[in-house]
Amino acid sequence: ANAVLADNYHYLPKSGPYAVQGEIGHNGAQIAIDDFGGKVLDRPIDLIWLDESSPQSTQQNMRKLIEEEKVAAVQGGVSSGDVLAIMPVAERAKTLLMASGPNATEITGKNCSKYTFRVDLPNKVTVNSVYPLLKERGKKWYFVVASYAWGIDAYNQMKDVVVKGGGTVVVYDQAPLGTTDYSSYLLKVRQAKTDVVYVGLGGTDLTNFLKQMKEIGLTKQMALSAPIVNDTDLWSAGPDAAFGIYPKIWNYTGAHLAKKSADFAAAYTKKHGGPPEAEGWQDWFGMTSILTAIKETKSTDSAKLVGFLEEHKFDGYKDAPIFFRNFDHQLVQPLLVAQVKDKITDKYDYFDIKSEYPKDAAALNEAYGSQADIGCTFKA
Repeated sequence: ANAVLADNYHYLPKSGPYAVQGEIGHNGAQIAIDDFGGKVLDRPIDLIWLDESSPQSTQQNMRKLIEEEKVAAVQGGVSSGDVLAIMPVAERAKTLLMASGPNATEITGKNCSKYTFRVDLPNKVTVNSVYPLLKERGKKWYFVVASYAWGIDAYNQMKDVVVKGGGTVVVYDQAPLGTTDYSSYLLKVRQAKTDVVYVGLGGTDLTNFLKQMKEIGLTKQMALSAPIVNDTDLWSAGPDAAFGIYPKIWNYTGAHLAKKSADFAAAYTKKHGGPPEAEGWQDWFGMTSILTAIKETKSTDSAKLVGFLEEHKFDGYKDAPIFFRNFDHQLVQPLLVAQVKDKITDKYDYFDIKSEYPKDAAALNEAYGSQADIGCTFKA
């Protein structure tokens, strides 16, 4: 059994648009291991990082891990496409998969799995958090999203909210993941005189979009938002190009920073010379939850780990106790509505936190939708 636990595998991008997030996520997971003294059940934990390069190759690697390495658990996943590809592999093998970074609604919705837990926020939840602020800017919306599961789902979720609120979709475009030139899309933004630009773009895609908006004088000319935001995307764009109102899973500073997460931010900053962005927190929390389950159940048996995670409340990480729901394995947690500061004076601190969503901890479960709303049924 030693080999099972000695290696903790996770998938995070080493290349492509999300490579920076991959590295910060890896660093976050390593701090969780440090928090446990590098051991659990008196066995050393080695973190093995595999590239999340495409759904096909990630799926092949997952099969190999499960069949040959006989792993206890696998963590990671920034791309929803890759996570959706490996979920059935984990399900068949009855192996715990902790999906730390994907946002496509169907992961804990219609494609949910008994062996997959998700740390990150579903698009279905994040769109509702920012919509009240965005609708004040006008009714004409322009959408451009990355042409895969996450981006397409983000469009569908926000479009439903916009249309219900009396707004109109002026243009809807899909852009290939890794697009470097957004000029043809931005030309449409300018011509359509849109009130809100909603981008299902992340990583270097969002960075490039913001930089090119600045080049043609569109910065702050309308409202801008996305399904989720990572600090690194804006750090890379720079203080003159960054703007917008975004849902944010976590922020390393501000009034909403709870004790355990503040300790994580301090440990990360000390080790890496700069603060962690959201992906670091997600992978730190995901790894913490796996190791907590192993320690408390004194087992690496996935069925026991699943049973523990379905019942446990994690207190001290956010303003309210956070927990994985037993019927869809979504981490139910408050999120932040974050606006880029008008004047950025710190090279890392880009956000003013406008509010927490939902405002009342008692409304947390409701904000994530009922089992009927989201359409999750685990296979028998």
